[in-house]
Amino acid sequence: MALYYFDVDDNGDVFADDQGTECVDFDHVKEEAIRALVGIIQESLPDGDQHTLRIKVRSEGGDRVLQVALSFEVEGL
Repeated sequence: MALYYFDVDDNGDVFADDQGTECVDFDHVKEEAIRALVGIIQESLPDGDQHTLRIKVRSEGGDRVLQVALSFEVEGL
């Protein structure tokens, strides 16, 4: 297993993962990143009319290997 770090970018505020998560393969990395993003959304809905949440995944060596993002925009009609 390899260690990966899942950093959170919440509309420009970055929260670095200093613990890391062991993953068996790249599919597991993708699954963990998606789960983390969904978990953030379930815990608290961002305020404002425009928002972007990103999970930026780094390898143990520091290389970025994946980014999962969700953006939304609220428009009055």
